[in-house]
Amino acid sequence: MIGKKWNVFRKTTSILLLVSLALMSSGCGNKNSASGSDTSSQEAGISDSSGEPGGGKWVDSDVSGMVNPEDNIRLQDDFAAAANKDYILSASLDPAYEEASIVLDADKLVYERCMAIASDETMTDDNALKYKALVDLHSDWDERNKLGVKPLEKYIIDIQSISSISELTEYQGSLDRNPFGLGLLIPESVGAQLQFPDKSTLNLVAPSLSLGSVSSYVEYTANTLSAKERCDEVIGYFLGRLGFSEKEIDDILKGNYKVETFIARNSNIDYLSVSEMFTQAQNSREGISALQGDYPLLQILDSRGYLGCDNFYVDYTYLSSLSGIYTEKNLEDIKSFLIVHTIDSTKYLLDRESYEKMVSLYTKSAKGHEGLSDGQLGVLFRNDMKICGYLPLLDTLYLEKYFKDSEKTDQVEEFTDALIKAYSQILDEEDWMSDDTKTAAKEKLQNMALHLIKPDNVADYSSAEIKSYNEGGNLVDAAAEGMRILEAHRADISKNPNFDRFKWDIYDESRTTTEINCVYYTGENGIYIMAGYLAMCDAAYGEDATLEQFAGIVGTTIGHEITHGFDSNGTKFDLYGRQFDENITAIDWMAVEDRSKMDEKASKLAGYFSLARPIPGQQKVNGNNIKDEAIADMGGIKSVLYVARNIPDFDYDEFFRAFARQYAQQTTKENELDTIRGDVHPLPFHRINIMLQQYDEFIETYDIKPGDGMYLSPENRVTVW
Repeated sequence: MIGKKWNVFRKTTSILLLVSLALMSSGCGNKNSASGSDTSSQEAGISDSSGEPGGGKWVDSDVSGMVNPEDNIRLQDDFAAAANKDYILSASLDPAYEEASIVLDADKLVYERCMAIASDETMTDDNALKYKALVDLHSDWDERNKLGVKPLEKYIIDIQSISSISELTEYQGSLDRNPFGLGLLIPESVGAQLQFPDKSTLNLVAPSLSLGSVSSYVEYTANTLSAKERCDEVIGYFLGRLGFSEKEIDDILKGNYKVETFIARNSNIDYLSVSEMFTQAQNSREGISALQGDYPLLQILDSRGYLGCDNFYVDYTYLSSLSGIYTEKNLEDIKSFLIVHTIDSTKYLLDRESYEKMVSLYTKSAKGHEGLSDGQLGVLFRNDMKICGYLPLLDTLYLEKYFKDSEKTDQVEEFTDALIKAYSQILDEEDWMSDDTKTAAKEKLQNMALHLIKPDNVADYSSAEIKSYNEGGNLVDAAAEGMRILEAHRADISKNPNFDRFKWDIYDESRTTTEINCVYYTGENGIYIMAGYLAMCDAAYGEDATLEQFAGIVGTTIGHEITHGFDSNGTKFDLYGRQFDENITAIDWMAVEDRSKMDEKASKLAGYFSLARPIPGQQKVNGNNIKDEAIADMGGIKSVLYVARNIPDFDYDEFFRAFARQYAQQTTKENELDTIRGDVHPLPFHRINIMLQQYDEFIETYDIKPGDGMYLSPENRVTVW
């Protein structure tokens, strides 16, 4: 992933981290002296002024107050601070996130566009009308406030009415009664089988836990206590408003924790061996029948529409354990668990009082900040659309309005094609790789799935019944309709035994194109370039950005994601996205000697970053934590520089400034330190300065000399590819 992600639950300073093995990314490789991109035209043998990046001439320009109007900063000494000085001095920090950035600007722009769809009178098809009705429900706080938490009540009463295990089974299998898909084992997604990438499987997962991680139920820590206090407060708040007594609330919480403790202590999916994942977690319908015992998993799934699905991936030890809790004796506890998780599924869909309370409890905001900031509005809106099950609808309409016959789509496709060709040349020129490794690498490159802007299908929400407030509707019921549509689609595609990694399913909310993000999935050997990410360029330069500005922001991002297929983690997966073949043999298409050389280069890069202490008196950067994203950043720049060779009159100054602008940011020192401690991405100003100082084109464009802060001698450069 390339940049930063704003999440309703926490403020991060980097775009989405990993989602299981599919999102794992890092990188390595090397330069070639013949490439012209990695060796300097300056005299060899001249050392830098200091081992520390920047030689003491850089400031952490991400931090508010570090750059002032009177500062005379040379591009040759601190490119990040100089190139982004205008943005830095004019930036106004969002009061909730305590940050200003191009990412947040882009998020606001996408939100404005989403609101424009709702008011566009020319969009009148069924999808558009459903979306407009949904936005009306979402935005009418007067009506939401009149209803209070009442829309939640009927779902809880229904759970309370369950009188037997057989009725509990019926409840779990009913899309009408259980639209949010609650239960002890959840059909989460349809994906490829681990050893057979062209075969599909339905991924079954244990439900999420109120305290977060499984370890919270095994070893109690301060974090466990904090999570429990928050959960108790949330459940007590909603049930209290619905008229439950303190004793009733306490009993429900105790029952929930009892069930969740059972789930946590019997969940082993993260501890399965490779052999177990291939031979016991992957199951046929017959295998599930043998494992489920007295827990009627197949009955529940078939009632929800999965009859005809014959391949399942499941924590087989957990499934086998469910007979131990699925008894009349534990019925009330399981009902308590369902009540708690019903509240969790709908807690953002009620009145303003509860909404702001949930935001304050689950969002890391500035101390003393109340209400919702402009920066939060877009983040929360898309989060609410996801909770309601309507992101595919939003994606469909966004593409229809802003990318129909779009020149931007064509530009992305053409530039990606050029980058793939450039990358093939880069691989050819790596003199440290053997011919066999080069051949395998290029084969993987040519078989990379390129998902660019538009999914391969459009969403159809014509069957969703969204009633207005005048018709007796509310946002919770609308969400129930949305979730039913998502699950009906999931059930439908689960019946297809084949999986096509080259297809992008718009109903897959983990790959929503309105997100400000781009991703490489190792398990698919595929990149996803989201329509939302192009708003980065629009936010920085408007919709008439030049080719160089597009290349600096979007082009380098595409190259970044391609590079993740060839980093230290990506090279462990083959052209199909497999880590092991059908015989459970580890796949490594890179020769042992080549991998050793690659690891040496990656270690050199990590060592260089580890010399940096961005904030005087505070901790240094841990280069091992951020090396993989740094490698991908450098690969993105290098591949675009290769493409630029074939573009007449390419403006390198404009390109480098655009690359810097995408990482323009202002934040607090505390936020910056949090990023240093916990983020896998380099700090934004390092993503500018350290990345760019590796390349001749940059050195030559600004006539950078030994002794300048941006100079890095050839023998000290740390590119991997």
